[in-house]
Amino acid sequence: MNRRNVGLMSLSAISILDYAALIWFSVCYFGYGWAVRSGPLKDKKGLVAAVENRRKQWMRNVFEREVRIMDAQLLTALASGNAFFASTTVIVLGGLAAMLGAAENVKVRFEQLPFVAESAIAMWELKIMFIMALVIRAFFKFAWAFRLTHYVGIMLGAMPHCDTNEPELGERHIAKTARLATVAATHTNNGLRTIYFAIAGLGWFLHPLIFMAACAWVLWVVYRREYRSNALDAVRLEGVE
Repeated sequence: MNRRNVGLMSLSAISILDYAALIWFSVCYFGYGWAVRSGPLKDKKGLVAAVENRRKQWMRNVFEREVRIMDAQLLTALASGNAFFASTTVIVLGGLAAMLGAAENVKVRFEQLPFVAESAIAMWELKIMFIMALVIRAFFKFAWAFRLTHYVGIMLGAMPHCDTNEPELGERHIAKTARLATVAATHTNNGLRTIYFAIAGLGWFLHPLIFMAACAWVLWVVYRREYRSNALDAVRLEGVE
């Protein structure tokens, strides 16, 4: 059987519900990212904006401190978190690759469970590769956030002291360092959101409708934690947000 026939068989194995589930996933995953960057949530002050203001406050305090060992330790803790998530995604990716190699055996055992919809082996492999694609995307987000945190450390080390004869230079450095830290945190948040939706993608192995419901649930959880959580009230600067 040539590659074209294999590809046609893979496409024919996708049902209308599967197509609907993928479209709904795209709406939830990519739509939320668009809404935050350019859509209706762009000007809505959430947890990310509140933490960004706290970063500016942090860098201003660094500017006025003589001893900055505590700040270096905080930055190390942030970098280790990104490193943990990046290494975890690599482990998960290895497990998914092993699962893909034994897809037929896993499929037979998994479909023995109740309420699991039967599907062709080609469709089963596509689902595994879908989860793998999300995990790979998350890995690149965490790895880049880890690298950016190192750059924040360099900017922190280059931070002038408040006694400098060029206060405007200090203000610009504060803004740039806080901005770079925010970019790193944005990639971390995107990586975590990708992992959330990858977990929702596990519901696709049960049924496309379960996958769609899981995507909607993850979307609500992400929105609630960002804009309606107790953490937002705790982090928010009074009189600023």
